[in-house]
Amino acid sequence: MSRLLSIYSKSLFILAAFLFAFIPLYPKFPFLNIAGTFVAVRLEDILIAFLAVSWAIYIVISNKLRDLLKDRLAQVLLLFFFIGAVSLISGIFLTHSVSGSIGLLHLLRRVEYMILLPIVATLIQTKKQFIMILITLGAVLLAVNLYALGQQFLDWPVISTTNSEFSKGLILRLTPGARVNSTFAGHYDLAAFLAMALCLLSALFFAVNKRIKIVVILLFGSSLLVLVMSAARVSFMAAFFGIIAALIFSKKKKYLIFIFIASLLILLYPSQLRDRFISTITINILNLGQRYEGQTQDQHIRSKLNIPTLAIKTSSRSAESSTFASPSGSTATDITPGEPLDTTQLGVYRSFQIRLNIEWPRAVRAFIKNPLLGTGYSSIDIATDNDILRSLGEVGLLGTFALGLVFIEVGKRIHCCFRDESKLIKYFSAGVLAIMIAFLINSLFIDVLEASKVATLFWMILGLNLAVLSFPRMRESN
Repeated sequence: MSRLLSIYSKSLFILAAFLFAFIPLYPKFPFLNIAGTFVAVRLEDILIAFLAVSWAIYIVISNKLRDLLKDRLAQVLLLFFFIGAVSLISGIFLTHSVSGSIGLLHLLRRVEYMILLPIVATLIQTKKQFIMILITLGAVLLAVNLYALGQQFLDWPVISTTNSEFSKGLILRLTPGARVNSTFAGHYDLAAFLAMALCLLSALFFAVNKRIKIVVILLFGSSLLVLVMSAARVSFMAAFFGIIAALIFSKKKKYLIFIFIASLLILLYPSQLRDRFISTITINILNLGQRYEGQTQDQHIRSKLNIPTLAIKTSSRSAESSTFASPSGSTATDITPGEPLDTTQLGVYRSFQIRLNIEWPRAVRAFIKNPLLGTGYSSIDIATDNDILRSLGEVGLLGTFALGLVFIEVGKRIHCCFRDESKLIKYFSAGVLAIMIAFLINSLFIDVLEASKVATLFWMILGLNLAVLSFPRMRESN
């Protein structure tokens, strides 16, 4: 029986290792469309569900269920899921703010992402397996960066989910001025992934020998290049502060000056990223810039009723379409009085206005409607672009508090790994703790906890770090 359990456990480890590569690399083709939403069930969801059920069976037959239920992290995870379920029931029957079927799918989606944390933490049982996963992640990062460069310079295909039409699995191509998304179906998701990678690489650099240092430098440089190409301001700042945190946790503060100089040079060099940072200051903060003025009284009236949206013209084209976005610096064509003329400034303006005037107030109204439990998952539409406000609006103070407990418990355990004698584990833990900081910064303006590829990888990497605590040497030190 013991031998069979060992074989079963190793089989589950292989599947988990496969998912570390499959989730970030497999394009977001829909497997099963769901009525009432353009969020589809994908092949990765099927594989994660299979792994979760198989892992649950393993936990039961290996007599680990009782120990698992006594674990504080498992308890706070169950508490978070329970409050989410109660909030959903409240949203269906009390506030009448959600559809039962859609709300249940949103709840199950969060369970799907977060259950990977304890799954990975229990399946990776040796340092050899730990190193295998790190090598896999390195290869994945290289593939993601190469594919992004291929999209930009070799016209490689793009799979996007940035709107309901693209999410059907259309094969697209980048157009002039468009931003790369590699295999992540959206440049924001790609940038959030790269921010995590840069944090981890910053710490691992000090744990490896000279030959592997070269590999780390190449991965870091290519990831930074692709991050700049994505022109994602929030993820760039998240990476900046995450790298600083990684160096501080690694006790390598003397390298901070290089990070400041490199970041300054990047922001001075002409790029979409630089232009969008400048537009953020001039347009959103200082309210400067040349604006379109209506030529007629009717245009002035309509401008007061305008709801800011993202640009109508797409940044990609399909095989059946040749619609191109206006290049940066030109005059936008889908514009109303009062909006900036320049397309880059217009995109930055609308990006902020839709958060400030639509998405964030909608979450606040949901929170006020039911402060303790919120109005249920799916009640505040597909996007909020602030995970804290989204959590408060959907699951209220109780659910947000439980989610905070999960982060605190994970952070405390990762910090314990700083005592490990292995340089690899010590610096890896410093990088993962920095990832948590970068992820939380990203969550202030992006729904990263709901972005399937990014969220699953985030919880899996946290689980990978917690798995270290089960290694023999760590058990002795604790």
